[in-house]
Amino acid sequence: MKDRVCLLLSVLLIAGGFACTPTRVWVSDPAFTTAETGRYAVQFMPLTDDKNFIQQFRLLVTNRSDKELEVDWTATRYLFNSQPHGRFLFEGIDESNINNPPSDLVAAGETLMKVIAPVQLLAIKPARSSQFKDQPAFSSGPVPEGSNGIALALRQDGELIRVQLSVSVTIEVK
Repeated sequence: MKDRVCLLLSVLLIAGGFACTPTRVWVSDPAFTTAETGRYAVQFMPLTDDKNFIQQFRLLVTNRSDKELEVDWTATRYLFNSQPHGRFLFEGIDESNINNPPSDLVAAGETLMKVIAPVQLLAIKPARSSQFKDQPAFSSGPVPEGSNGIALALRQDGELIRVQLSVSVTIEVK
């Protein structure tokens, strides 16, 4: 009987230890950021999906003008602590166009929504591991703590328009 009580107490202590394991949670301040003019409105928002970490961003570009607006992905950069750190990945980018991503055209009065992730943080699935067999070959890794942003390049009528947006990311232990 004494052995059973000791075993039960040991199991409860171990289970309680796992229940108290701290969780790291990525937090963005502000939750999103915007830039607006008479020609465009841009929103940049970190995404966590079902995980605790930020690994992607949602970009909304609204064309407020009466002329087509181009999002130039070749000239757009991921910013970390206000410094350029490579390009972004998004649906439609693969090994054939990663160095020359196609532009997106936003018609007058329309909005483009794109989920983007920094190329610098690309995670590649291990080829020989059966543990990750249901995972995609590439996925976004978590963004680092600090200022994370975008240096967005827009073009309209041959004019290059630069828009810089960023959020501060901290990692909290809960």
